[in-house]
Amino acid sequence: SASIVVTAVLAIIYLGIIFYRFRQYALQTKLIITFIALSIISVSAVAFAINRLILSELTDRVNEQLTEVANTSANSIGKELTSQVNFLQILASDSLLRSFLESQTPNSDLSEIENLDRQWREAVAANNTNQLMRSILQNEASNVLLEFKSNFPSHVEVFITDIYGANLASTDITSDYYQADEEWWQRAYNNGRGAVFISQPIFDRSTETLSLQMAVPIFDLENTNVIGILRTSVNLEIITPILELGRPGETGRTEIYLPDGRELELHLEEDGEIELEVEDAPLDIIEILKLNQPFMDTIHDGELVLVSQAQLVTEVDLENETETAVQNLGWRVVTLQSRDDALETVANVSRISQLLGLAAIAVASLLAVIMTQYLTRPIARLTQIAERVSSGDLQARAEAESPDEIGALANSFNRMTNQISEILLNLEKRVAERTTDLEIARRQSDKRANQLLAIGEISKFVNSEQKVDTLLSLVTRLVSERFGFYHTGIFLLDDTKQYAILQAANSEGGQAMLRRGHKLRVGESGIVGYVAKSGEPRIALDVGLDAVYFNNPDLPITRSEMALPLKLRDEVIGILDVQSEKPGAFTEDDANTLNILADQIAIAIDNARLFSQTQTTLSEVQALYRQNLQEGWKTFSREEGMVGFNQSLSGGKKLTEPVGSAEIQQALNRGETMVIQPNGKSEEPAIVVPIKLRGQVIGVMRIKAPDQAKQWTTNEINLSEAVSERLSLALENARLIQESQRQVIKEQAISEITSKIGSSINLENVLQTAVEELGRSIPGSEVIIKLKEDNVNGGSA
Repeated sequence: SASIVVTAVLAIIYLGIIFYRFRQYALQTKLIITFIALSIISVSAVAFAINRLILSELTDRVNEQLTEVANTSANSIGKELTSQVNFLQILASDSLLRSFLESQTPNSDLSEIENLDRQWREAVAANNTNQLMRSILQNEASNVLLEFKSNFPSHVEVFITDIYGANLASTDITSDYYQADEEWWQRAYNNGRGAVFISQPIFDRSTETLSLQMAVPIFDLENTNVIGILRTSVNLEIITPILELGRPGETGRTEIYLPDGRELELHLEEDGEIELEVEDAPLDIIEILKLNQPFMDTIHDGELVLVSQAQLVTEVDLENETETAVQNLGWRVVTLQSRDDALETVANVSRISQLLGLAAIAVASLLAVIMTQYLTRPIARLTQIAERVSSGDLQARAEAESPDEIGALANSFNRMTNQISEILLNLEKRVAERTTDLEIARRQSDKRANQLLAIGEISKFVNSEQKVDTLLSLVTRLVSERFGFYHTGIFLLDDTKQYAILQAANSEGGQAMLRRGHKLRVGESGIVGYVAKSGEPRIALDVGLDAVYFNNPDLPITRSEMALPLKLRDEVIGILDVQSEKPGAFTEDDANTLNILADQIAIAIDNARLFSQTQTTLSEVQALYRQNLQEGWKTFSREEGMVGFNQSLSGGKKLTEPVGSAEIQQALNRGETMVIQPNGKSEEPAIVVPIKLRGQVIGVMRIKAPDQAKQWTTNEINLSEAVSERLSLALENARLIQESQRQVIKEQAISEITSKIGSSINLENVLQTAVEELGRSIPGSEVIIKLKEDNVNGGSA
């Protein structure tokens, strides 16, 4: 039901959209929608009417069928019960049984009967058989009863009592001996008048079956006095076939509802057997039965069901006490069937009608499409011609298929198209020419943009490379990959500017030429030599006449070649040579664009060379620095009169002589920390750390442990190295300060001497002052100033 509601809502929305946009549809679409809508409405109305009529007719028919099943089942059950009572009455009239009863002397002593009943019950409880039981089970009347039970197996237990309720003969051991206290006995005896008794279904403990207790009186041979009661337990399985037959359709079933609120119904057991069981009746069915209607369409267990009921009656005269006993049972036979199952024919017919309706709608839709196409074909063709003209097809012409308004419209349209064609004829030619020019320009622009993009990518890579050899190989590979050239080579001019030497190439032929040391003379060999001389780009489209690799087996498929100068500050330093296997592959625009790349390559080469020179200069400066640093420390040690310092527990002292040891020499040579751990031999635990200043070893620091078993830890080693780093800076600072101080003193002395010399005005005083001041500045020294004879005639001091 939910899906139906959703479908209906979606259909309404869809119809609303169609109605809202109806004016926007084409004429053919409008006609088709109209025809289909009319078809759907008419077919749906007819299908709905037919479906309702069939539903009403079949519902009445199902009503009759279910009612017939219920009545038939009720009559069959009534007849079956009547038959069983009749069988019992025939047995009760047996002369042998009557003679047996008349031959017995009834015991009227109730206390003695109760005593015998107690003995009987005790024997039953102990599962024993006493003499009393054997006398009742084994007599001539018991044999008649056993024969009856054998002929009618549904009678599972048959026995006879006297007029005081004591057992006289039985087919089986009953649960008790005394029966006069039972309801069935009292109603069958009926105060000596006798009556037919049929009980409600009960589980008989003696036979362990679901059965009906039936009892009839036994009269004497004159049929005047009651001389005993014949009772049987009839297995209710006798009505199982009747209930099985009362199962219409797939879901139909027939049940018996008892007046005490119970029901008899069939159950399918796990072993596949069908068993008749009694259980409490559903409350909803009980309420339905109270309405006392023969047929109802209602809900049971949440399912739509059709219900029919019938009273348990017989067609015999109701004055017959057997029929009265059967009717007094008050059973109601109820037949139920799922509404969907019962009305499946309606559903099938409905589906068939729906399919026929859909087929009718489909046929009507097809006819609608055919008719609308026939009616709108001239207009549609004229519309197509108009669309072709509007899209630029001015050669399209409409055909006047009929002399009506549509034909006149086609003629008018053709005249208008002719006029437009004449107006736009020249304009089309001009636009076509302009479009061709624009397309050529666009392709050239796209090509140039792609080339510039490739140049940018290549420049990014080459600018990050600092080695010339690697740079040149990278350039040839990237240029070949980005521009699709099968060969790319770079020539660099030698120092004499006489030869262009191949330095890098990407192709296999180029690699072979590299191994041969390929070089070309400037100004003489092909376009490479020409470009190296002129400094201008050159393109060779017919390589057979102009290429440097003419008849070169290393590059046999060259069809076009272009050489670009690598210029740095207007000076050619090399040539970028690219070759293609396609003839006419290069243009002047390509040369102009790739010339930008050539400039970038020249700059990158220059940068790489400058970087190499800078690295060389840096190495030389570092070597000079290390040499000066070593000289400075040698001078410092010589002037200070010591080569180190020794600190022990007793105090510290200067070292005037080098301390020689293997570990110190290793630390000086390797520039690495030497750690000597105790080994149980003569070596003492020590750490020897090189003192480095900007990568140059200027000394070592040795630390000896006071304990011969000392194990050096990582923290101690790291601490020693950190102290060494700080010590190198401190020593260098101290050395530089002392050197600066000496320089200051020197400059002061020079300044004072110069000042005093400058205050003298004649040569002799100048010389005298210079000698005195120098002698004062350098005590104990002998100072002599000698002038050249060609400048001064003499004089010395």
